[in-house]
Amino acid sequence: MTSWTDFCALLKLHAEPVVLLEGRRSITPADAVKAVRMGRFLAEQFPAGRFRSGNAEGSDAAFAEGVAMVDPARLEVVTPYPGHRHKARVLGADYAAPCDADRLREPELLAQTVQATPGNQRLIAQYGRSGKGGAKAAYLVRDTLKVLGIEGRLVRPVAALFWVDPSDPEAGGTGHT
Repeated sequence: MTSWTDFCALLKLHAEPVVLLEGRRSITPADAVKAVRMGRFLAEQFPAGRFRSGNAEGSDAAFAEGVAMVDPARLEVVTPYPGHRHKARVLGADYAAPCDADRLREPELLAQTVQATPGNQRLIAQYGRSGKGGAKAAYLVRDTLKVLGIEGRLVRPVAALFWVDPSDPEAGGTGHT
C-alpha cells in the first residue's frame, strides 16, 4: 500500500474492518501523543472498525489508548498469556490469548509461526514450556494469532498500521508481525 488514501479505501471495502495497530515498545513521549491521536482518529473515522493490539508498552499502548477514548469495546487485545500486563488493561476491551484458540488448531498456529520466521523454529518448539524460551515463544505465537484470528471470535485483519522509527524501521517489537 502506498498512500493513506489507499489505506482508507481498503478499510471502506469491509463492513467491519479489523486493523492491527503495531509498533515499537520504545517511543518518545511526543511520538506516544501522536500514536494516541492516530488511534483515536482511526476509531472516529471508521466507526464499524475494530482495532487489534498486542498489549505491549509503547506504540501498542498508545494506539490502544486512542481507540479506547472513542470506544473501548472496539479494541481487541491479543496477549501472550492470560493476565499479561493486567494492570494496564483497558476496561471494556476484548482480551484473548493463544490458549483461547481451539487446542486442535495449535499445531497450525505453531507451523504458521515457524513459517513466518523460520529462524525461530527452535524457539517456537519451546512454546508451552516454562522458562525464558517458552515465554519468548508465547510472544511470537501471540503475534501469529493477531494475524490469523480465532474462529468465531477474532476475524482476520484487513490491514495493519505500524509505528516505526525511520532511522531503524526494522527495529522494535518482536520483529515477527
